[in-house]
Amino acid sequence: MSDHINVKLCSGYGQHHSPNAKMHPKPYAAVTLNRVMELLEHPAEVDKADGQWSIFSTLMSRKHSEQRQGGEFFALWSDIDESEGLTFAEIVSRSGSVIAGNFFAYTSRSATEGNQKARIIVPSAYPMSGHEFVIWQKILNDKLEAAGIVPDRVTERAGQLCYLPNHGEFYSHHVEQGHGPFNPDECWSGELAAEMERQEAERAEIQERGEMAKINARARVSAGTHSPIDAFNAAYDLPLMFDTFGYLRKGNRWLSPNSSSNSPAVSLTADGRKWLSAHDSDAGIGRPCDSGNGYMGDAFDLFVYFQHNGDRDAALKAAGEMFSVNGVSMNRANQAKYRDAQRLSDVAPQSSVDLPVSHEEQAFSLDMFALNGSSGDMESRMLDDRFILGRMAILGQSTAFYAKPNAGKTLVTIWLLIEAIRAGEIGGEDVFYVNADDNHKGLTHKLKLAERYGFRMLAPGYPRDNPFKAEMLAAYLGAMIKRDDAMGKILILDTAKKFTDLMDKRKGSEFGQYIREFVAHGGSVVILAHVNKNRDEEGKVIFSGTSDVTDDIDCYYTLDIVTEDKTTGQRTVKFENYKSRGDVALDAVYSYDISEGKNYFERLESVRGVSDDEREVAEDQKRLDEKLDRNREAVEAIKDCLRQGINKKTELIKGAHDSSGVSRSKIRKALNDHSGKAIADYQYWHLDIQDKNAHVYKLNWGV
Repeated sequence: MSDHINVKLCSGYGQHHSPNAKMHPKPYAAVTLNRVMELLEHPAEVDKADGQWSIFSTLMSRKHSEQRQGGEFFALWSDIDESEGLTFAEIVSRSGSVIAGNFFAYTSRSATEGNQKARIIVPSAYPMSGHEFVIWQKILNDKLEAAGIVPDRVTERAGQLCYLPNHGEFYSHHVEQGHGPFNPDECWSGELAAEMERQEAERAEIQERGEMAKINARARVSAGTHSPIDAFNAAYDLPLMFDTFGYLRKGNRWLSPNSSSNSPAVSLTADGRKWLSAHDSDAGIGRPCDSGNGYMGDAFDLFVYFQHNGDRDAALKAAGEMFSVNGVSMNRANQAKYRDAQRLSDVAPQSSVDLPVSHEEQAFSLDMFALNGSSGDMESRMLDDRFILGRMAILGQSTAFYAKPNAGKTLVTIWLLIEAIRAGEIGGEDVFYVNADDNHKGLTHKLKLAERYGFRMLAPGYPRDNPFKAEMLAAYLGAMIKRDDAMGKILILDTAKKFTDLMDKRKGSEFGQYIREFVAHGGSVVILAHVNKNRDEEGKVIFSGTSDVTDDIDCYYTLDIVTEDKTTGQRTVKFENYKSRGDVALDAVYSYDISEGKNYFERLESVRGVSDDEREVAEDQKRLDEKLDRNREAVEAIKDCLRQGINKKTELIKGAHDSSGVSRSKIRKALNDHSGKAIADYQYWHLDIQDKNAHVYKLNWGV
């Protein structure tokens, strides 16, 4: 092995081990490659939460940015989290075909019979800088993938934890020796040149995007934006900043360079202007969310943290020099503007009496709009922060719930409304439920509920002698504002499409404007709306229409079905927050009975909140259901083959493919996804490894 096997490398126990941990901070431990070799023969046997890990660097830090800048690494490594049906021996053999040097490999504690999860550690012939390490890691993963092994790409981050040998039910290990220390410079020089060229092109693209962003921002600056922060945020969009500072994109989310987890927890608000992070390690960036869960900020906050080590004043000064106003830096322009304002302030009393003005000019002044002197009255009219629908809508705000038709948005909204009235949080006489999306029978049922609990029910076309008109909503709200009657009133609009065209930017903007004005005068609005037919890359529902409504409202959620149990008749649904002002819940889960024969009142009575434990079970079940739905055709083909006695892996994949037309890769994936003995988890067969490593599958009893 390498001459460096006794160098002390960064190590710890469990994912929270850190001198900076909020609870039980402790200094990092140290481990050598020699000790790792000993663990191969005599592995620990502990829960993963207590397992030992290493970053193969002498720098005692878990921060990716710090390791990339100052780390000294003595090994490469790879994490195979999905073996794709390969045995451990096959993984070792294929690894040996691309690694021209010594290495050792072992299965992880969570390896199973059908998924031989494994890690490979490759000691280096020389110490590598953090920047070199990241490049070699990518090349190693590319090589393994070309050899048919699918590695987890998170190992390409400099501070990623490699968990060391930990005995599980299917533990195996292998030491490859006799080739000498691995020297990537000698073996992969061509790949290195190609990767450096690719990275240089990527850096050039990022720089070009930044320059184009500056050009596009000048119009805003010249139009009067003299704030360095506004100018910076106009110039640099968040995806560009994420690329610049080493965030790893996965679908619509990003993995922070500060995080030691594998889970991307950084997302964008609907308007793309703010980022939200659930990574505890991002505590130093931006500010805590109002809910207390996670952190949020803008592009400038990233600039402060990553480019100026958290020094906001230094970042402001730097941003002020980056942009110009009329040929001078923004800093100088703002200084000159301040000096001019001071001079005007000094001479205003003397010069004002001498200025000749017309009668019309005297009649108009911006002073007529000034609020000065009314702060006491406005303070007396401020609303206390009170929730009006669970913990998802606050009095004095506008909130929207987006969901597919018949997902339960109206049912759960009415249930939450009744619960708030029962609890005394709101008075029914202040609630106006505009039911614009129901037939006569449905309207009648809901009207009975309104009469029982004291809230007002409105519907377009009723009453016949003086009907409510949806197209007149702006005028109605304007009249309430003029009469000073908006304060404390709660308006529920079901659904938004009856009051505006969500696909029309102008109409959507106008709708948002008069809702905003109503809320500014003390009213509250809850809008029920639909989602698109198609989902996003993560399978989540997306609000329908342009972003103008979501831009203007204070808070919005999507609602989606988590599970539906046809046996019990129970449906579980989840609200997920995407924009908030105030301490609203990030998500909320409810269930209700959808059994046939239930009338509306019985269904309403069945609604209940779901506990965290129940929610976890429901979401696990949803993932299982979705997996089965994706694999259903392949599953049936595999079952048919097994019943015919075709049970050896290669023949089974071929037979299922030939009979169904489903691709071999999908058949192989379904074979792995549904292998095991837990029929309740849709595991329909199990793997039996027989003589000469023959992989034989058998249907579980009862399938």
